[in-house]
Amino acid sequence: MTIRFATISDEKQIFELFDECTNYLHSEGKPSKIGKGVFRKIIKQGEVKIFVAQDKGKLVGLATFYLIPNIRHGWNRGLIEDFFVTQSMRQHGVGTSIFKAIKKYCIKNNIKVVKLDSAVHLLAAHKFYEKHGGVIYGQTFRFVMF
Repeated sequence: MTIRFATISDEKQIFELFDECTNYLHSEGKPSKIGKGVFRKIIKQGEVKIFVAQDKGKLVGLATFYLIPNIRHGWNRGLIEDFFVTQSMRQHGVGTSIFKAIKKYCIKNNIKVVKLDSAVHLLAAHKFYEKHGGVIYGQTFRFVMF
């Protein structure tokens, strides 16, 4: 298994993973139908990193990493979203490998703090994040603007 940054050639498999994640979470909207323009923009600009796990030519996990400048502290912090491993590859070290790659990237790029939001009901994910040093810190508020 290798961990690398996504490229435009990964688009089809990326959206298969995103669609599976949406189905798993019982969310509305299919990313493959609504997210292609955003994906292509992210890949083209290169400021947001999509870490992907590839096993035998197939993408089996991903995490989207956003770099956020923090004026008050004078350094960058990271935000992880859409951390997902395909059902058949859970408990095989895929998530751990992705998380280690993100940590290595952060150390190399002097990113001191990484935040990650998780839905309240995703208890297995919470255990995974805690296992990797995550601590519950504050509360997240969501505002739907339309």
